Amino acid sequence: MNPKNVLFLLGVTILLGTFAQNLFMPILPAMQEEFHTTAYIINWTISIFTVALAVMQIVYGPLIDLWGRKKVMVPALILYMLASFGCYMVESIYPLLFFRALQGIGFAAIPIVAATVIGDLFSGQKRAEAMGTYQMMLGIGPAIGPLLGGWIGGVGGHSAVFLFLAISAVFLLIANTTLLPETKKEQSAAGGFHFRMFGYVLKQPIGASVILLGFTQMFTYYSFLLYIPVQLTNHYQLSAEQIGLVFLLVSATFMISSKVSGKVQKRLGTRWALLVTAGANALATFLFMALADVSLILLVIASACFGFTLGIGMPVHTTLLSEAFEKERGTAIGVYNFIRYGGMAAGPVVGIALFGWGGTWLEFGVAGLTIAGAVLFAGRKVGLLAVGSR
Repeated sequence: MNPKNVLFLLGVTILLGTFAQNLFMPILPAMQEEFHTTAYIINWTISIFTVALAVMQIVYGPLIDLWGRKKVMVPALILYMLASFGCYMVESIYPLLFFRALQGIGFAAIPIVAATVIGDLFSGQKRAEAMGTYQMMLGIGPAIGPLLGGWIGGVGGHSAVFLFLAISAVFLLIANTTLLPETKKEQSAAGGFHFRMFGYVLKQPIGASVILLGFTQMFTYYSFLLYIPVQLTNHYQLSAEQIGLVFLLVSATFMISSKVSGKVQKRLGTRWALLVTAGANALATFLFMALADVSLILLVIASACFGFTLGIGMPVHTTLLSEAFEKERGTAIGVYNFIRYGGMAAGPVVGIALFGWGGTWLEFGVAGLTIAGAVLFAGRKVGLLAVGSR
């Protein structure tokens, strides 16, 4: 199968798969009422999925290197499909939580297999461009998922949302079973899996640099996502629909910049692109810190700058990992995903605490400094900012 067609298949798989994360968020209050449960319990339908998604990254990564990409993807999609039908059929909250956990376990294979296959099929500039497409498709789901889910849920309730996910899963299973090629090379992970492989990835300069930057940038991004609706509601008195438009703008700039990333990597080289894009994201974080309380228009501009600088840098991460870990590609991307998902989880919790202690300046000042510190660490690790270097 032509690599471009494989990329299209993976893009569609990522897009439809990411809907499992956010499609039913707009109807959570209605689900709470229908299942006669608390807001705390209903929110676990999101959290338990995310926990399963994160943990399975370090399980699937080595398995992908040992067994093959397709051999992991197809069984995982079967589980995802069955769990989606389970979510559709249940009539009480605790069975729903059980099937949501299984759904997260099945879905978790999609992003890591996709990134690994792209790394296998493409090289050089083509790989950078393909990774940009991969990140763009990851960004489209959160942008349009809640809008689509709100419409489907408004027409047919939560069961219609899960039925949509189940039918999509059937389509994804058939398409990947018949069309996805096996791209694993025979020599990959030939010595078998050992837990020290995780340590090996973290000890390598590229691995340590990319993974630290992934954590700090996702930490900041999810602090930002939690902060925006609160600030727009309390400080600027915007409606839910107007807040949604701000999120749509950020998502749009993220997606556009993901496609630009390949050109930046071609011009600067992947290592310099890593430092330049992450450094720009740190500056955009400081800009947001300074402007968020000044005026609505400046907040929107700063938000767009933040989304753009974040999106342009994310494809660089997976491109570098694919280049540096040819035999352990799945394991490296799995460790990267696991740790950056940890940043996603930590961002809202730590961010709200920092905001409570010192407001916008403390929350995003700390966030910007963590990214800047990670940039300096990465520069020294990969030898671009070493003392005395030219």
